[in-house]
Amino acid sequence: MRLPSPSSLPRRAPLPLLLSLPLMLSLPLWLAPAAGAAQPPGASAAPVASASAPAQAKPLLLHGVSVPRSAQVGSTRLVLNGAGTRYFLIFKVYVAELYLPRPTHSANEALGMNGPKLLRLVMLRDVSGKELGDKLTEDIKHNVPAADFATMITGLARMGGLFADRHELHEGDVVELTDVPGQGMRISINGQTEGAPYADANFFDNLLRVWLGPRPAETRLKKALLGRFDDAS
Repeated sequence: MRLPSPSSLPRRAPLPLLLSLPLMLSLPLWLAPAAGAAQPPGASAAPVASASAPAQAKPLLLHGVSVPRSAQVGSTRLVLNGAGTRYFLIFKVYVAELYLPRPTHSANEALGMNGPKLLRLVMLRDVSGKELGDKLTEDIKHNVPAADFATMITGLARMGGLFADRHELHEGDVVELTDVPGQGMRISINGQTEGAPYADANFFDNLLRVWLGPRPAETRLKKALLGRFDDAS
């Protein structure tokens, strides 16, 4: 990728470069920057909060993305556990939001928690659908046992095909991964449900390990989604 001039930034860059290099940064919504500390370019100020703080009616706002404090899945009201922005250098890739039945700072508790769950990704730039699907598969392979990965192959191939068929996700597109016990995980893009549920009961939680697993897509984003900033998980 040719580096852009400061006055003309590209709206799109190859996803493997954006998501796999070690210089990735993320802006956690819950993080209160230290006095005088520099923030990533384009960072939006966010109120000091934690995953255990009471939900407020007013949504958060991050890079023009409205982040609700709660979400409704069926008859269950989920709370915003944490949210953050995925960065590569000065490039904002997406805002990620995690909604759970109750707040937690623990990755293991989030992954094993009973009840519906929702992960929402709001794209902040154009991204190749095929590259997104391929990168998700690669990150899952790094975060689940081989036996679990083997059970996901059919579903991953289907999910990869779904994203590849779209060719490209555009700035502002919203991808929602919604898991309902007994029904499976559904994928929706811009409010349109894409196909039947993924029936594997563990599919969503294994997919969530892309962000919350032992080798997450980006460590600071993992902490942001969990509302914590120490080294514990």
